Amino acid sequence: MFLDDAAARLRASVVAIVDSGHGAGFAWRGDLFVTSAHVVSSRTAVVLTPDGRAVEGTVVGRDVDRDIALLHAPEARVPAVTCGDPYALRPGALVFAVGHPLGVKDAVSVGVFQAVGAIPLGFGMAERRPRRGRSPFIPWVQADVRLAPGNSGGPIADVEGNVIGVAAMIVSGLALAVPAPDLERLLSSA
Repeated sequence: MFLDDAAARLRASVVAIVDSGHGAGFAWRGDLFVTSAHVVSSRTAVVLTPDGRAVEGTVVGRDVDRDIALLHAPEARVPAVTCGDPYALRPGALVFAVGHPLGVKDAVSVGVFQAVGAIPLGFGMAERRPRRGRSPFIPWVQADVRLAPGNSGGPIADVEGNVIGVAAMIVSGLALAVPAPDLERLLSSA
């Protein structure tokens, strides 16, 4: 299966986010952009659009437990992604990530979906202490897809180009992403 068309559609919605570091993000809805919380440490960040424009984005939501940040960038004018459902995927399904790893613009890496689930004790994730009232066992999209610095905050998508998660980190060789359906909670509070 060739991913050229799906990757091209998704690339049109992927931006670079520049704050103290560099990561990726994508247009979620209207002028709202999703990225990882660890990509943006201040209240504003520069959003670099696919056509090369640099516009200011303001952080309007942040969930450090889920490593998600929401930026408002009305001048970006980038088409929104289509959301997919990682809970409906079967292990072994092809997935791909779009981002800017190590400064390579719009790079695509392909891999295999593993599961959506909590990370077991002993892998450094479940031991983190979330804010009061939150379970330490939170679900992550787990995929065998190569990520590097610059992919954080970018989309992981199914073969149709529907975003199933937000790339967050690598743990024991697996890419971990926040499931796309979980983003609705943050969006509703922004």
